[in-house]
Amino acid sequence: MSEEEEITVGDQSNKCGIRIQVDPPGSSLPSGNVHRPSDFASFRIIPTETVHNNNQGNVVQHEMLEVPNHRRKTNIVTSNLPTVPSGVEMGSEAFELSEESKDLKESGEQQETTEFSRQRKRSAILPPNLATVPSGVEMDNEAFVLAEEQHSVNGPPSRRMSLIDTNSQNSFRFGRGIQSSLRRLGMSMNLSRRGSTSTNTETVPRIANYRNFFNLRSPSRPTLDELHEPITRRPNLANPDANDIQEPVGDKFGWIEGVLIRNMLSIWGVMLFLRISWVVALSGIWQTLIIIAISTFITLMTALSMSAIATNGEIGGGGTYYVMSRVLGPEFGGSIGVIFAIANAINASLNVVGFCQSIQDLMRSYGGAVIVDGADNDIRIIGTITMIAVCALCGLGAKYEAKTQGVMLVILMVALANFVVGSIMGPGSSEKEKARGFLGYDLDLIRENWSPGYTVTDGQMQDFFSVFSVYFPAGIGILAGANVSGDLKDPNSAIPKGTILAICITSVSYAIVAIICGATMKRAATGSIDDLRNGTYLDCVSNNCTYGIYYDYQAMTLISGFGPLNYAGCFAATLSSALASYVSCPKLLKVIADDKLYPYWLVGILGKGYGKAKEPIRAYAFTFILALVFVLIAHLDVIALLISNFFLATFALMNYSTFHVSLVKPIGWRPTFKYYNMWLSLLTAALCVVGMFLISWPVALITIAIVLFFYLVVHYRNPEVNWGSSSQAQTYSEALSSIQQLVHVEEHVKNYRPQILALTGHPATRPALVDFAYLICKSNSLLICANVVKGQRSSDERSQTIKKAYEYLWKHRINGFCSLINDVNLQQGVSALLQVGGVGKMKPNILLLGYKNDWQVCENHSLDHYFAAIHTGFDLQVAVAILRTPEGLDCTSLFTDLEDRDYILNTLGSSLNRSSSTTSTTSMDSVPESPAAEYHDSRSPAERQDRRTRKRSSKLDPPVLTDRHGKELPTHIVSCITAFRRKQRRSCIDVWWLYDDGGLTLLLPHIINTRSNWSSCRLRVFCTASGQDDLENERKGMAALLAKFRITYSDLTVIKDVKQAPKESTRAWFDGLIRDFYGRDQLPVTEMNAQRAKTDRHLRLREMLMEHSSSSSLVVMTLPMPRKGTVGAPLYMAWLEALSANMPPFLLIRGNQSSVLTFYS
Repeated sequence: MSEEEEITVGDQSNKCGIRIQVDPPGSSLPSGNVHRPSDFASFRIIPTETVHNNNQGNVVQHEMLEVPNHRRKTNIVTSNLPTVPSGVEMGSEAFELSEESKDLKESGEQQETTEFSRQRKRSAILPPNLATVPSGVEMDNEAFVLAEEQHSVNGPPSRRMSLIDTNSQNSFRFGRGIQSSLRRLGMSMNLSRRGSTSTNTETVPRIANYRNFFNLRSPSRPTLDELHEPITRRPNLANPDANDIQEPVGDKFGWIEGVLIRNMLSIWGVMLFLRISWVVALSGIWQTLIIIAISTFITLMTALSMSAIATNGEIGGGGTYYVMSRVLGPEFGGSIGVIFAIANAINASLNVVGFCQSIQDLMRSYGGAVIVDGADNDIRIIGTITMIAVCALCGLGAKYEAKTQGVMLVILMVALANFVVGSIMGPGSSEKEKARGFLGYDLDLIRENWSPGYTVTDGQMQDFFSVFSVYFPAGIGILAGANVSGDLKDPNSAIPKGTILAICITSVSYAIVAIICGATMKRAATGSIDDLRNGTYLDCVSNNCTYGIYYDYQAMTLISGFGPLNYAGCFAATLSSALASYVSCPKLLKVIADDKLYPYWLVGILGKGYGKAKEPIRAYAFTFILALVFVLIAHLDVIALLISNFFLATFALMNYSTFHVSLVKPIGWRPTFKYYNMWLSLLTAALCVVGMFLISWPVALITIAIVLFFYLVVHYRNPEVNWGSSSQAQTYSEALSSIQQLVHVEEHVKNYRPQILALTGHPATRPALVDFAYLICKSNSLLICANVVKGQRSSDERSQTIKKAYEYLWKHRINGFCSLINDVNLQQGVSALLQVGGVGKMKPNILLLGYKNDWQVCENHSLDHYFAAIHTGFDLQVAVAILRTPEGLDCTSLFTDLEDRDYILNTLGSSLNRSSSTTSTTSMDSVPESPAAEYHDSRSPAERQDRRTRKRSSKLDPPVLTDRHGKELPTHIVSCITAFRRKQRRSCIDVWWLYDDGGLTLLLPHIINTRSNWSSCRLRVFCTASGQDDLENERKGMAALLAKFRITYSDLTVIKDVKQAPKESTRAWFDGLIRDFYGRDQLPVTEMNAQRAKTDRHLRLREMLMEHSSSSSLVVMTLPMPRKGTVGAPLYMAWLEALSANMPPFLLIRGNQSSVLTFYS
């Protein structure tokens, strides 16, 4: 094909164009060929026409090419055309894929028009947002979607989709409208920036598809059904802005101004200028270096741990809280987040108090000015004014606060340089400085100050740990940058670099300052020039020493070359730390409030944002009040002691979180920061805990109590959050390991546990069946609520059904599992669930069914499937149990109003209390102002006056529930719903152990009798005798067996006349049950005659049941065995009807003939 015959766009010399191959119906040409327009009759060139561009006023030449829309395979080949880069946007001036369709009279085929322009114009390449379009894309024409909206050639440029050729770069710029046109061409890419994906196309991997890491599937990625199901030609109705998240507008910082400077200023706080000399005086130079080393080790290991977590994915606002909550879970994360927020507020007050002390010393040094008393009250006044100023500055926004930090850093660096220069210059000829203990560098002075010299300060004997507690707040500023992670451009990179570098710089500077103070100043001096001249200025026995690094907190000012500049540095250090800490607290509280872990009145009320940046004004106000309270303490050492424990607790959990996630090693743990060690993190966490108690064990206990309080609040509120914490990963790992170990453990009768597969359908439809199963399985064994659905269900429908089932179990505090199988009948579903349900030894061994009340009137296949399900249970060697209640189990059939049914079932969980301490009123109505219905009380007025009796009766009688209109529900509906929830009266559980099935008939009622709601019931055992002469022997043998089984019972009755013929009235009643089946295929006469003896036995048992157990709370009887080929479904169901009709709750149970009871230890 020649260049003149190619369909090109742009300059021919560049040979840049798009060649389109279309195979017409019946064509035998190979798919790899590129055809000329003249090859096809339906392929024609439209004459060139002129289009005016209204925006630019220029004339654009278009040559239009029509391509028939055949249902064939199409190749789009880019010849000499650079691959469209990711994110390139094409303008709408040059390339247009028209949506106009025409009917060709010659062929009657639907045509699709494609337009190309010849405009010679350059375009800019926009930032990449899109996936690369590969050259030679091959597609199926079935994926072509014809848009309904039509565009004309002369439309405005904003409505046209065009492709521009650039002579210099051969680049393209895609317009917003090109995405719909490319979808018509079937391209496998998503051009929407916010991602509305065609249901007929796949998408290439891109960041947007994985942005929301809390969900398993991105909304911009097509679902499996959209890809797997047949292609539909419905238009894509997805809203491109539906997933658009409006992020608050705010300033973002890099790692230097956002982390490094912020951390350095926070670390270079009050301790540097006001307490480092005091630490050297008490601990000596070498112990001071040890204190600095320990603090540096803790902070550095914490920074490494935090860096590892911070680089394991994107982190949001909240910094420390965000990291720990996403790793350890909401309980620990929320509690330590609140503690850390409070600690930051206290740290702000600590630095403000240090600032006030500097102001006070400055006033005393230059004029001796006093506001009130020159002591604590002056600090409180200055501190209040300073807190107002700090609050106002932070309220202006992070941008102004960051600018202020930069100015203060310059002042602080100049002050430190001034300090070093002053130490080199020495006191010179100044007698005043010498009298105050500043002697300059001296080896004898270094030897003197090398060893510790602990003494009493402020009435307390100081030691290593008390001094450490005062110094340690100097290192807590390492988290200042992480706390504002939401304001960082790239927190994953900024936090590790800025934090580690800040720790290294500040630790070295603290060590240098400590050595200089110890090498140039005396520990104590009188400050008197006369004493200096007399040589007694160091005699603190006969003189009062008020100077030296023991007593003078402004020793750095004395050493500095220019004293006032040191005051400026002190002001900058304290105020910058106060600003960093003050701004961190509201940010943390806002993020915690947004996660809704705590009640609104506790934390959530503080998180409301105002303005475009969503600044938490209430959190700022709370921080101001809290910090002001601690400012009023006016004692720096006391405040330092309090926050040291708070920050040590934070560091301990930070390091433990890294150790824990490294130990569990979930699949998602892939940090890009590799310079950490899980065992060093564990060691650091242990050091932090030990340090808390060594500093002050009462404060440590208070800190732990506060953490525990907030932990329990989150634990009991149980917020619906799913952060993929390491605790979840550990739970899975432990469960998997336990199940795998259990597989290799041989089963033993002593460890038998009844694991039930209950055919409940949706649990809310048969609450009594679920409650009864949970009576047996609670805290003991496995419970699976199975739902067998006949029809087909989509994946979404299955997910929603299972989700609602789990919500029901969760609301009712039932620990169980839900399983759904669809597109099968009942027997097939039971077979599949029993065979594949569970894993390892955690598999059901009891099949629990609800009694089929409609067996006489249901369709034949429905009855057959129910009967076959019973056989399936026995075939698979599991026990089979059938539960029947007088009101029936399926409560949905009891409601005539469907809305009432849905309302009651949906609100069941929040309205009924499963515990025995039920309150006196319960309402199904969830509206608070609805009138509560009282319990039914049938006693006399005199009895009703007895408070204890009334309270006890409220636990025993069923509650009166109301519907959505507040109308009282009938008693039989309430009994159906609450049959096994309420406290049982002092009645009986009757066990009719007729056949030896391994002991399951006896074990299950014993388990039920141990439950609190059933503990008041007496257990009565009934058994049969083999003959008239064996009554006493049978009784003794059964009593001995029960004694060996350690089963507590109240009565033991041996039935002697079970073989007698039933009454004629009983037989007549039974004949009425089988009248519609007798003599037909379901129940032939031969079967009835063959089973006459068993039928009479069951009818006789019915008469005895009516005599002995009609008033019991629960009857448990051995289930008759349906032998294959001898008894059919109608006759078997008639036997069950005869045994359980008009009786209290009735459980028919048959074990799998394996022992579940033993009398061996």
